Amino acid sequence: MRVVVADDDVLLREGLASLLDRNGFEVAGQAGDAAELLTLVRDEKPDLVLVDIRMPPTHSTEGLDAART
Repeated sequence: MRVVVADDDVLLREGLASLLDRNGFEVAGQAGDAAELLTLVRDEKPDLVLVDIRMPPTHSTEGLDAART
């Protein structure tokens, strides 16, 4: 299963990606903001995306809005 991880906290994002990788998931990419996430998902077409709801620049609903898109 191909997974994209999106979170603005680098340590959390890297940790999740590492944990997923060690458990047989293919981490197709990582994103630190909603714009980067949308581009990555469009390019990589993952099976699953783990998204932080609050992402830069305003830390309100950017991640949630990207997930809806």
